[in-house]
Amino acid sequence: MAFKLADKHKMAAAIAISFAFFACELAVAFRTSSLALLADAFHYLNDLVSFVVTLTSIVISEKPEFRQDFSFGWQRARLLGAFFNGSFLLALGISIFLQSIERFIAVKEIDNVKMVLITGCVGLGLNIITAAFLHDHDQSECRVEKRSASEFHANHRHVSHSLKAPGRELGMMGALLHVVGDAINNIGVIIAALIIWFTSSPSRFYADPAVGLGISFMILFSALPLVKHSGEILLQSAPRGVFLSDIKHDIEKIPGIESVHELHVWRLDQKKAIASAHITVSDPDVSSFMAKAKTIRECLHAYGIHSTTLQPELPREPVPRDGAGGGDNGGAGGKRHAPCQIMCGKGLCDHLMCCNTLVQV
Repeated sequence: MAFKLADKHKMAAAIAISFAFFACELAVAFRTSSLALLADAFHYLNDLVSFVVTLTSIVISEKPEFRQDFSFGWQRARLLGAFFNGSFLLALGISIFLQSIERFIAVKEIDNVKMVLITGCVGLGLNIITAAFLHDHDQSECRVEKRSASEFHANHRHVSHSLKAPGRELGMMGALLHVVGDAINNIGVIIAALIIWFTSSPSRFYADPAVGLGISFMILFSALPLVKHSGEILLQSAPRGVFLSDIKHDIEKIPGIESVHELHVWRLDQKKAIASAHITVSDPDVSSFMAKAKTIRECLHAYGIHSTTLQPELPREPVPRDGAGGGDNGGAGGKRHAPCQIMCGKGLCDHLMCCNTLVQV
């Protein structure tokens, strides 16, 4: 049986390694006046903070109990940690970029290049070790079986829909990006130290801020996708490759369903998606709606959505505008209808609802 560490144990080990090397690298950076080494040291500090955040979010997400005002529990804790890590990386990248520009203007000589080289080599080795046990190929997901379309799904778009994998868990991905970035940083520190050590040109000291500049760009480019993906889920976007127009099309193709409104699809985290919709049906029979609901769930399952709330409604005739007599409103005849038939007030709270409830016809 292969030995496998849990995510929280991996993070605990990464924290111990990062803290030990950060203290060592920071001391050497101040001793040698190396910006590249100092930038790498503060990247390690960022790693340390991000690892603590990730470990905390993992522990919180595994708590069986949760506050009553968090109806979904702590399932988004790891996602919030990933967004924090990405934002922290962006700030760090900008800071190192500005320091590098300043060092280009006022070049500073590096003391004891050999110590810088040794520190860079040790850091590279530790990062390789850390990345080795943080890397994990396991990406569990719900696989949708390919089945022949039934009579209710024959013209549905989900029949040819390919469910996209959610990708690596963003919390652990953020931690791995930190470590891989550090390894690249160490390689840059080693290259800068070798250039300064083995060349005699007065401009050789530009290699140090050049590496710092490269580190800043690397940090920014690795942080942007992490912030983007975690931010999209926190903003309750639909799963990748899922379009509301396709879902609406499929549901309205089911016999007995006249229309769909208030359709919402969002991701709770990377793997769990939720949907809600108001379904206008022609048959008021409850058992008839339950059969339609089963077909709707099959459609949504094909899109990777497994938690659904459906509200049945009956067709409703348009009603005259308020204050209009005989359908006339200031010389302009018109009607309105309210798609949502279960309202919480008399129009006073329309602006607090998710969608506009009154539609002009």
